[in-house]
Amino acid sequence: MKIKTAIISLLFIPFLVFAQAGLPAEGLPKAGLTPESNFYFLDKLGEAMREFFTFNPEGKARLQITFAAERVAEIKIILETKGVDAKGLEVAQARLQAHLGDAAEIVVKQKNKGKDVSKLAKELNDEFEKPKSALADSFRAEKRALEAKEDELKVQLKAAHRAGDTAKAEATAQELGQVKAQLELLELKEEDIDDGLEAEEEKLEEEIEVQNKAEKAIREAEEEKQEIIDEAAEESVELLANAFAEFDSLLAQAKSALAAGNFVEAKNFAKRAEKSLDQIEKIIEELEKKQEKKEEAEEAIEEELKREQEEKAKDQNNESE
Repeated sequence: MKIKTAIISLLFIPFLVFAQAGLPAEGLPKAGLTPESNFYFLDKLGEAMREFFTFNPEGKARLQITFAAERVAEIKIILETKGVDAKGLEVAQARLQAHLGDAAEIVVKQKNKGKDVSKLAKELNDEFEKPKSALADSFRAEKRALEAKEDELKVQLKAAHRAGDTAKAEATAQELGQVKAQLELLELKEEDIDDGLEAEEEKLEEEIEVQNKAEKAIREAEEEKQEIIDEAAEESVELLANAFAEFDSLLAQAKSALAAGNFVEAKNFAKRAEKSLDQIEKIIEELEKKQEKKEEAEEAIEEELKREQEEKAKDQNNESE
């Protein structure tokens, strides 16, 4: 009897865990247990049971999107607390991609049975937009934190060199190298996740109406432009007045084609518009580097002038003696 009671308790533990979870403002569920925890198997067990007791194919597909959002919440927590080299990050990433793959597979199977799945595919795609956006925000936040740390270490390294503290300079240089390596790894991780998600999302998008694809492409192009504007403002980089001329022209053509009902043409113009932003991003990077070199040169000149003034003052003191 005790064994039976224990088994029943184990079966209901996962449901109690999920019942306590809520949805915060950003549209992500609470992360709960993460792959870093020894009890993470309970999380997986709970999801397996929820899936087992969901019999409707559409319900199963929506459940996979819910699980995907939970993986995004885990990735967010891992990045904030453990950093980009945490082993749990790969586990959450792999499961995230698997959830989207399972959702897409359910949609394709339903389509093969002769059912109209365009509405379901759109709902699933739309439902994942907030978690996807939150995922991008998490990587941006981690990047900003690492860049701030990098800037801080550069200042410390210069100070150590000026003070002639060799030990401090070596330790700081080593730490700076680690931060730069983390930044590179973060970029690779983000690209890896983006590529994986894009591959699975494309399977869903194939079932969405052409009009919806065109509208989404236009929206994403506009969002990408705004991100570049925000980045330039954050880095105090002044863009030329006609920097977005090509983008604006292509996007205008995309919207015109959309209004005329030429959805495929509208999507193509929007994609071209977004692609044209790559060159602007390169320009911003080059301007940032020039600005950094200018600041370093000004700092070097200032230090040299200070040194000359100190030597002059020293000479004057010697003459007065």
